Amino acid sequence: MPDEPNISDIADERSVAQFLDALGSNAPTPGGGAACAVAGAMAAALAEMVAQFTVGKPAYAADDASMRAMIERAQHLRQVLLQLVTEDERGFAAVSAAYRLPKATEAERTARTEAIQAALQVAMQPPLQVMKYGCEVAVLALAAAEAGNTSLASDAGCAALFAEAAVRAAGLNVLANVVLMRDTAAAERLRRQVASYEQQAAGLREQTMRHVNGHLGR
Repeated sequence: MPDEPNISDIADERSVAQFLDALGSNAPTPGGGAACAVAGAMAAALAEMVAQFTVGKPAYAADDASMRAMIERAQHLRQVLLQLVTEDERGFAAVSAAYRLPKATEAERTARTEAIQAALQVAMQPPLQVMKYGCEVAVLALAAAEAGNTSLASDAGCAALFAEAAVRAAGLNVLANVVLMRDTAAAERLRRQVASYEQQAAGLREQTMRHVNGHLGR
């Protein structure tokens, strides 16, 4: 799977209300994985907003170039994370299809088991990508809190909190697939990767909130 989804493939144009209606329904998708991706995209948009209110301001001229770069990166991450909503739904569909395979004979059972294990590998990629990009968004949130317009410090804090939430929640979706894996060595590597992303996001959130709380007089 490529490191970054092809943004031109984005097809999900649902409104927020439509997405929440679907999320709250008894349909299997969208689910938690899609919600994580949306949370990460919201975090990116919040970091972008802080930068948008910083560029062109004489008081922040020294950081103008970095803020413009942040806007560009945040916009890209926002689009990538939204694409992962669709990718997560495809991953779930692949696992569901594998579980529906026939299992009347030994050969069918073997083929079904192999298909399920392969589908699990596919299904865990979107939440892993959400964790990766969520940590990148958390880096932007920290930069927004450090050098962005202090009038939007609370928004930088919200970006950090949403980013960490996206990372941690996506980790649960990875682990939901990991517990079904038969390759115990690969499963352990994935658990360590999840823990690493979680630790990174938590550290970035803690740094960000120190700046934010200072701006807010806490």
